[in-house]
Amino acid sequence: MRQTAEAVVVGGGVIGASIAFHLTRLGLRDVLLLERGRLAGQATGQSGALVRTHYTNAPEARLALAAIPWFEQWAERVGGNCGFVPTGFLQIVGPADTAALQRNIMMLRDHVGVDTRLIDAYEAAALQPGLSLAEGEQAAYEPRSGYANPVSTTLALAEAAQRNGAEIQEGIAVSGLRWSAEHITGVETASGPVESPIVILANGGWAIPLVAPLGLELPMRPVLSQIAVLHRAPELPEGVAGHLTLIDRARGYYARPHEIDLTLVGLSGLSNDLATFDDGLHSYDLELPGRARAGIAGRIAGFSKARFAYGRSGPLDVTPDRAAILGRGPIDGLFLAVGMSGSGFKKAPAIGACMAELILQGAATTAPIEPFRPQRFAENDLIRGDDYAPITGRSGVSPH
Repeated sequence: MRQTAEAVVVGGGVIGASIAFHLTRLGLRDVLLLERGRLAGQATGQSGALVRTHYTNAPEARLALAAIPWFEQWAERVGGNCGFVPTGFLQIVGPADTAALQRNIMMLRDHVGVDTRLIDAYEAAALQPGLSLAEGEQAAYEPRSGYANPVSTTLALAEAAQRNGAEIQEGIAVSGLRWSAEHITGVETASGPVESPIVILANGGWAIPLVAPLGLELPMRPVLSQIAVLHRAPELPEGVAGHLTLIDRARGYYARPHEIDLTLVGLSGLSNDLATFDDGLHSYDLELPGRARAGIAGRIAGFSKARFAYGRSGPLDVTPDRAAILGRGPIDGLFLAVGMSGSGFKKAPAIGACMAELILQGAATTAPIEPFRPQRFAENDLIRGDDYAPITGRSGVSPH
């Protein structure tokens, strides 16, 4: 392994791969990405991979909106295939949240520029045959949104970075940071030190012990996210765009098509707190299949007898405001892109661009990232929005 680099990216999920790609896109060729396991092997690989812009706060919505053109024009901008399918997207809420939904639609349209609108039960059923809204429920519709393939997206970004000169090393864990006075000088690994004036931590909760010697506490807790894959309801068509992508806050799940004849369902109520980030990947709870089936069948009746195909789970790095930590570290040359809280995938192309702009040009221009600065927790300036009512669950983590 090389002993020097102009920049070291720690973490080979979609965020780290995006940062490496965008650094090389902006002209920095000597970039080294180090991944302790395999690319997309942790949270990224287990992601529901929704691509949507509906948020209850403007900072996250702006990042998500800035990422949409990257997914739409992937072949031209990045190369390869990210598996993006623009199914259209519905955000469904119950009666207690309809006023907040209407306010958020106005915020998203008027202040962010999102293409979204409020729809009633009749239009919802027209957009998604078989879907029903109960009395008092409402939905917001986004025509450009959908989902992508999380592993393909990560690999395409990594391969594009390599074409631009970056080097990627899997199976290399970073055990510590190196610094002198007030500037980063590199990283320590089991294979030896790597000298670099720029280090970007994009390794989720594993960044916590790396920055602790610098006096920085990163408020992230490990949460296990679980996903069920069901055989699709028989009245829905086969194909990768077989139905709309959904976040159903009234029933506490999200769903999107998966492959030709399956549907992926995630449940907020089965997001369990973990003891440590090193607990790794876990098996799913035995109650997952039944709860996933019941959640989506309450909206599309044909899922009531849907067969369970398989389940999967992975760790998330969750912050107090459930928003990412993006920005400069406590010493010059150190940068942070962690704490995605289960919602980083859809923003990854924009986060990579913003971080590369910050590092090489002094400020992000793709979207504003100052609200995500690491210091906001100490300053009690958390990212807040016109949030919907909490969904009952073990961890309080909302659907992706």
